[in-house]
Amino acid sequence: MIGLRYWRARKDTRFVSFITLFSVLGITIGVAALIMVSSVMNGLEDRLKGQILGSVPQITLTAAKGDTIPTVSTFDGVKAQVPMLASEALLSQGGQMSGAQVIGISPELEQPVSPVAAAMVHGQFNNLVSGQYQVLLGSGLARKLNVWSGDTIRIMTSGGARYTPMGRVPGQRLFTVSGIFELGAEVDQAMALIHIDDAKRLLRQSHQSRLYLDDAFTAPELSTQLQQQYPQLTVQDWRQQYGQLFAAVKMEKRMMSLLLGLIIAVAAFNIVSALVMMVTDKTADMAILKTQGFSRHHIMQVFTVQGMSSALLGTVIGAVIGLFLTWQMQPLLSMLGIWLLPPGQPLPVLIDYQQVILVVLGALLLSYLATIYPAWRASHVNPAEVLRHE
Repeated sequence: MIGLRYWRARKDTRFVSFITLFSVLGITIGVAALIMVSSVMNGLEDRLKGQILGSVPQITLTAAKGDTIPTVSTFDGVKAQVPMLASEALLSQGGQMSGAQVIGISPELEQPVSPVAAAMVHGQFNNLVSGQYQVLLGSGLARKLNVWSGDTIRIMTSGGARYTPMGRVPGQRLFTVSGIFELGAEVDQAMALIHIDDAKRLLRQSHQSRLYLDDAFTAPELSTQLQQQYPQLTVQDWRQQYGQLFAAVKMEKRMMSLLLGLIIAVAAFNIVSALVMMVTDKTADMAILKTQGFSRHHIMQVFTVQGMSSALLGTVIGAVIGLFLTWQMQPLLSMLGIWLLPPGQPLPVLIDYQQVILVVLGALLLSYLATIYPAWRASHVNPAEVLRHE
């Protein structure tokens, strides 16, 4: 109760109250900003995971010629196992050329699980028919080649190279564009889908399987487990292609959290300043309380309660403001005419409530640590020496 009275007191401690106010505002701004930024970063990471890792092979199993690929769809976290053939290729049409990853798929098996099936902007996903040599292109790749549905492109790949009297000739075939998809990610500029039967004739390589996972981020652990259980297979996961991208996103999240956490740390140091001045101002009060039987532990509690009251108030207000602005971020930005992404693309936001709890607990812990020294100093007041001059 004494700590709360000191915290509410304003008379004769206006400068201390001014510093306390700024410490509360600093914690509020730090907590709110950390919740908002971490939620946006979570949303961007989740969008990348859905758009990129949902469309590229999350785990690829490759068997040597003559070997079969076992069924591993019973493993925990595996949503589906489908046949696949993939190779890097060169696509050309007229004077336009572009490199891309060509993936041979079975449309019937892929349609229930592939995000590409729901991202078609022209044509149908099941337009791919065996023997008709049709191809689905990403929207960015189609723009590079300046083609549309019904146009013909040439696909050349070293995977199906043939030896002729003129030397080694890359495998090539004319394909008809039967559809265009748009995932809104990098894969739109570098992925083409063909029927797996056509891919077998074009690529002439060992058959493969791709695994769709419930969570693409579990691929590293699962691929290690599969490699240990089936050493005869070659197991690869999405990290070979996009590991650096997601490592950079994770690093950026950590650095942003660290920078915004420093705001909370600075506000906590303001609590130290306010408490030190309060201890100096209330030295005589502490001496009197000690003569009345207060122990050092009780004196420490007085100033700890005073400092934590400011921290708790700032943290609660910051958490409420942060969550509210996060929920209303896109409507507010739209109302102000601000588009952080290309027009028409909403800002992805994903609130991780465990992360919010960690932010709140972290702010309170920093603030508690900031109260220890001033409270300890107040508890070591010598009543005889202080009251001698009163």
